[in-house]
Amino acid sequence: MESWTVSLRDGETTLKVHRLVADPLSLRWRIWKGLEGEADGEAFRFAGRSALRRSRRSVTYEGPTIDVRIVPRAFSLRLVERGQEVGFRSFSNQWQLSKPTDHAVLAVCLFEWAGLGDLLRTPVLRDL
Repeated sequence: MESWTVSLRDGETTLKVHRLVADPLSLRWRIWKGLEGEADGEAFRFAGRSALRRSRRSVTYEGPTIDVRIVPRAFSLRLVERGQEVGFRSFSNQWQLSKPTDHAVLAVCLFEWAGLGDLLRTPVLRDL
């Protein structure tokens, strides 16, 4: 198991995630259960759900003052913070974020580093 520490702007904002694993199948199982961590000393939970219905698939990054979700939409992924869409990932896998908060940036980093894009695809195509 691994622990990840990410710092933005020379340690101004720090994120720590515990109990990660390198194996993709084990990581997928752990993401379904949820991973615990802390962002600037505040506890948060990073979890993901996969389902046949697109509306039930998501990756969440939540804490007492943190509410960031990555959800699939028609042909892209959407980044939603506190109910407001703040960014999206296009077909070219480039994230477009307008005035992102630190938590939005950290959620996208965790999502990409953990390789969770497959989690938000339909299980029918993902498991072929």
